[in-house]
Amino acid sequence: MFKRILSNFHSALPGSLFRENVDSRMHGALIYMRSVRIMVVLLVFSVAIAVQQTPASAQVRTAEQQFKNIQVLKGTPADQVVVGMHLIEGALGVDCEYCHVENDFPSDDKEPKKTARKMIQMVRDLNQNSFSGQQIVTCYTCHHGNAKPVGLLALPDTTAIMVPYGTEPQVPQLPSIDQVLAKYVQALGGEQSIRKVTTRVIMATRDVPTGPGGTIPMPAQMEQYWKAPNLLMTVNRTPTFSTLEGFDGTSAWVENMTGLVNDAPAVDSARHKRSGGLYEPVSLRQEYDRLEVQGIENVNGREAYLVVGFPHEDSPERLYFDTITGLLLRKVTTLPTPFGNSPFEMDYDDYRDTGSGVKMPFWIRMIPATPRSAMSSRSSIRIQKVQDNVEVDSSKFSKPRPRAAAVQP
Repeated sequence: MFKRILSNFHSALPGSLFRENVDSRMHGALIYMRSVRIMVVLLVFSVAIAVQQTPASAQVRTAEQQFKNIQVLKGTPADQVVVGMHLIEGALGVDCEYCHVENDFPSDDKEPKKTARKMIQMVRDLNQNSFSGQQIVTCYTCHHGNAKPVGLLALPDTTAIMVPYGTEPQVPQLPSIDQVLAKYVQALGGEQSIRKVTTRVIMATRDVPTGPGGTIPMPAQMEQYWKAPNLLMTVNRTPTFSTLEGFDGTSAWVENMTGLVNDAPAVDSARHKRSGGLYEPVSLRQEYDRLEVQGIENVNGREAYLVVGFPHEDSPERLYFDTITGLLLRKVTTLPTPFGNSPFEMDYDDYRDTGSGVKMPFWIRMIPATPRSAMSSRSSIRIQKVQDNVEVDSSKFSKPRPRAAAVQP
């Protein structure tokens, strides 16, 4: 059913608040879309790659190995830096240029960048000394979307609210988790139909986030290949470059626009392994240690049951199922960053039959943790064509060898 994200703009969108200067040609925008019988779970991400190339077998590098002028983030996995910058942007309600010099990100000419380094160290020290190293305090703890934290308590609204005498709030009756999941599977076409699909090929259009801070959308044609139980490979083609990403049943991998092949972030592989692939909707219980129906919330004008899933050794995820149709409307996951978990939201809409008696969303919208003004950093996928049970060679999912140009010194 779904893949975690995570969420994500997984790995990271190119460019962001404290991102160091990287040749824009090396920014590969990559997407994860976990399509399930009925639903496509998307995981999007862009990978920023430094000018120096590394062999395909290399592990994820540290921030100082990949970016210039790294000071307080030394030792941080490079694949967490940019998405972490976006988290800070959202927490402060600013954009990249608030701290960085445009077209010269490594520069220290701006005072806010120097202040930001001090604040990052302060938050680290506070968590280490007061919360035993747990990531409890984040930038958002104080800023709440403002560049300058508000230090004065806001007085409450004293306007009287008249409530008719004898009126009591109605507590909604919530279904059991078994009822929610059963209705979801049935709405998709039923378990028997879902399990009859052994392969799936998807053609779609999408926007790939590129440019500084991932704020410039570039149209791309997406091809996605699925094979039971959980093999996945996605190709994104733009007018100027193409990228690949996949999961071979054991580990996730990515190939950027230059042909450089690397392992995907560890969180991606872990989430791929525990997901149910094509059969995720019918194996959702196995994906989490426990699931709880916690209330009813509004999602794009529709009432939805909020189900919170608690995966083993991972952050909780929120799933929203339409109270009427039973279909999944939204999934909210988090991506780990040096500054706390970054929320990533995926909305699912326009469910259609794929031709095999199984429904899936033909429109997926992804919203990362960026400032509300950065609308262009959001992305959508529009499914054009779905083919179930066509022949797909298993070799397609194997981690590719890097293209020759990518490994030359």
